[in-house]
Amino acid sequence: MRFAPAVRFFLTCTALCLALAVSATQAAIVTVPLIDYRLDYQLHQIVAVDSGWSVTYDADIVDISVDQVSLRGDYLLIEISKDFLLPPDPQTGQFPAILIDFTQRLSDAQTVNTIRIADESITNQTGVPWTDYHWEVLDHGNAWFDVAASTTFGLQPWPHFQRQSWVVRPVAPNRADALNVFLGIVMPGTSYFPGTDASDLVIRTDLASSAEPLSFTFKQYPTPEPATIGLLGLGLAGLAARRRRRG
Repeated sequence: MRFAPAVRFFLTCTALCLALAVSATQAAIVTVPLIDYRLDYQLHQIVAVDSGWSVTYDADIVDISVDQVSLRGDYLLIEISKDFLLPPDPQTGQFPAILIDFTQRLSDAQTVNTIRIADESITNQTGVPWTDYHWEVLDHGNAWFDVAASTTFGLQPWPHFQRQSWVVRPVAPNRADALNVFLGIVMPGTSYFPGTDASDLVIRTDLASSAEPLSFTFKQYPTPEPATIGLLGLGLAGLAARRRRRG
């Protein structure tokens, strides 16, 4: 079937726009292999050791920097920085959650059964104050927060928050699906550090009951200040009223 030149031009432009939209959507998803760059004292050079794991996230929602990876026996130590970018939805008042997918890429990665997140920096770039913060592990029971180990390594909510609570599993008090910190505030442009150099958020994985490749999702999200949500709602209503008057 042959089309007129104007129709062909329109179809070409439409196809190009769709292709660019798909590319932009795909480009927002970033996958970073967790590589341990260490000094080889015998070779006197930096060597790259692949941990066999990767992290995947949406760059439109958060800017993530994996500052350091250390592969140490049966656990993986990660130092990571995150900048939350998007404000909350004016209607629901909820932030888009950070979803970080940890995925086992190599067969020998199954020897690593613990992920320890240390020196985590969380920066509020949303323009809205936060009143609390949440972590969750989303999977089918094969990964969890180790409450005792996280506490042993000194995880603390201060200075921004005064309280913390674990959401533990009824049959396993030391296994938690979530950690919440509250009674505080993180102003726009400031960073929240869950701890110091000795503070780790410890995630255990049950390799024996997991299908290969092992994968779980690490979810984080703040809660905006209620007064700010009210202002956002009023602003949205004002814009709607202004449009109606103009119409």
